[in-house]
Amino acid sequence: MARFMRAIGNNKEREMHEYFDVAVIGGGPAGSTLGSMLRKYAPQLSVAIFEKEVFPREHIGESLLPTTGRILEEIGVWDAVEAAGFPIKIGATYRWGSSDDLWDFNLLETAEINPTEQRPSKFEGWRMRSTFQVDRAKFDKILLDHSKQLGCHVYEGGGVEKVLGESDEVSGLKLASGETITAKYYIDASGNAGILRKAMGVGVEEPPALKNIAIWDHWEDAEWAVSIGIGATRIQVMSLGYGWLWFIPISATRISIGLVCPAEYYKKSGKRPEEIYMEAVKAEPRISALTANAKPDGHVKATKDWSFLAKQMVGKNWFLVGESSGFADPILSAGITMTMMSAKECAYTISEIERGEHEVDWMKQVFGDRQAQRVNQHIRFANFWYSGNGHFSDLVDYTAEIAKEAGFKTDPKSAWQWLGTGGFVSLETAGAGLAGHSIEQIKNIQAMLFNEETEWAITKVNVFDLNIEGVTAGRTPFYEEGRIRVGRVLKKDGMDLPVSGGFKIILDILQKEKKLGPIINALRAVSAQYGPIVALSGLEALEVLLKDGWISGYYSSDQPLLRSSDIPRTPNIDWNKDTEDPMVRLAQAISA
Repeated sequence: MARFMRAIGNNKEREMHEYFDVAVIGGGPAGSTLGSMLRKYAPQLSVAIFEKEVFPREHIGESLLPTTGRILEEIGVWDAVEAAGFPIKIGATYRWGSSDDLWDFNLLETAEINPTEQRPSKFEGWRMRSTFQVDRAKFDKILLDHSKQLGCHVYEGGGVEKVLGESDEVSGLKLASGETITAKYYIDASGNAGILRKAMGVGVEEPPALKNIAIWDHWEDAEWAVSIGIGATRIQVMSLGYGWLWFIPISATRISIGLVCPAEYYKKSGKRPEEIYMEAVKAEPRISALTANAKPDGHVKATKDWSFLAKQMVGKNWFLVGESSGFADPILSAGITMTMMSAKECAYTISEIERGEHEVDWMKQVFGDRQAQRVNQHIRFANFWYSGNGHFSDLVDYTAEIAKEAGFKTDPKSAWQWLGTGGFVSLETAGAGLAGHSIEQIKNIQAMLFNEETEWAITKVNVFDLNIEGVTAGRTPFYEEGRIRVGRVLKKDGMDLPVSGGFKIILDILQKEKKLGPIINALRAVSAQYGPIVALSGLEALEVLLKDGWISGYYSSDQPLLRSSDIPRTPNIDWNKDTEDPMVRLAQAISA
C-alpha cells in the first residue's frame, strides 16, 4: 500500500494513500465527529474524510441540544466552539397550540445563569445544560479542522463520485478526480444525499401524513427576542395558520429565519419561494417586529423537509451515520444532536470490533436498532407536536396508526394522548421518555399544546405487581468513555427494558414493596441521597411500566392514591415571563 495518488480538488499535490482503515463520505458534523472519535479511541486506525465542498460552506440546521455539548467536550473541541462566540441557547419560546400566548421550554432556570460570566467560558456548571446556536459554515469548519488536527486525512473539493461494490459489501470509492481508494470500513456521512445508501440499494420509509418544505434566509441586525446574561437567548418558534417560522440568532448580529410549511400548501399557493417566505415573515407579529430594522441577505433557499428512515443502517463493511440514515422534522431541533450521537456510536462500534471483545454481529445489530429507534421516536414525537397545532388535523388520525403499530387499538384523540404521555423507553434519556424528553416534560408540553391537564396512570391505582411471565433476560449497550459496556435488559412482547436509571430504581423497589405508601417512602430515601430528579425518574419509570404492561396496578382502600399535584414538576416548561424576569431586565440594563 505504498503507492500515492494526487489529492483531489485544490490543484495542489498532496500525498494520499490508496488504502485507509476507515473511509468517510462527507465532512459535515457526522463525518468529522466520527473521525475525531476514532482518532481518540482507536488511534492505530487511519481515517480519511472525503468532502465534495471546500469549507466553510453554508448549511441549515443551526439550533443544537445539550447532548451535543457532551460530545464536543468528549472529542476535545468544545473550547474551540465556545471561542467562536456563538449565542448560548438556554431554551425556546413558542407560539403553538390552543393558545396564542407565548410559552417557553427552558433547558435550565434563568436564575442559574451567572449574569456577569465572561466568555469564552468552560464546560462546567450551567454551561453543561445549555447549548449553542451556530453558524454552520463556521461550526462545521471548526469540527472538520479539529478532526484533521487529530490525524484524520481530510480531502475537500472533490468528493466521492461512485461507490463500488455489490450485494452487501463495498469494494472501493471512485473519487471525482478519477482515482479509487479502498478501505476496511466505509461510512456514509453524506447527509440527505445518501451516496453509499443509494449505491447499496437501501430503501427508505417516509411517513405518509406530512411532507413539508423549508424556505429560509439569513438576516443582519435583527433584534434578539431576549438577552439573558452574556450571550444567552432563546430561539423563537412561531406557529402560522399554514406552517411555522424559526428565528435563530447565530451570531451577535446574524439571524437565521425559516418557514416550514406543507409541500402541498406551497404548490397550491402558486407563489415563488421568495414571495411566500417574505409574506410569512411580515405576517407574524413577533418576527415582524424583531426584523423591523434588519436586512435579509436576499438569497432565499428552499428544500424538501421530509422525514424518512433508512431500512438498513449497517452492512458487511459499511455504516450509515447522521442524516444518511434518517431525518426527523426540524421542529424538535434534534438534527445535529442525532447526527453526532450516531457518529459517536458508530466510532465506538468500529473501535470495539477492532478490539475483538464483543460479538461483531451483536454490535452491528444494536447500532442499527438504536439509530432506527432514535429517528423513529423523533418522527413520531414531531408528528404529535404538529397534531397540537390545530392546523395539522390530519396528524391526529395518523397518531392512531402509530398506536396501532405499537399494539394499542384506540380512537385518534385517545391515540395522540397516549403518544404524548408515555408508552416509550427513551434512548436519549436512558429511561422513561420519548425523543429526548422525559415523561414529565411530555405531559407538561401536552398541557401547553392542548390547554388541558394531563393524567398519570399511576394516580388511579395504589398496588403494583410485577408481570414477570414471558420476561426474558437480554443485553443492551452503554457507550461510555470509548468503550461499549454491556448492560442488562429485560425483554417481553417485542419490548426491551434497560435495567438502568429510573427503571432500575423502581424495579429494585418493586421487588420489595407493592403498596404505594412504602414505594413513596423508598423514593423519598432515593431523593434524599441522590436528589429529587433521580426520584422523579423512578415515578416516570413506574408510569411507563404500568402503561406498557410490565406491571399490573390495582386499587386498595387501605392505601392512599397519588395525586398529579404530588408529582414534582420541573420548571422548564411554563408561560413566557420575559418582561417579569429580573435576569432579563439585568441583561438589558448591562447591554444598554
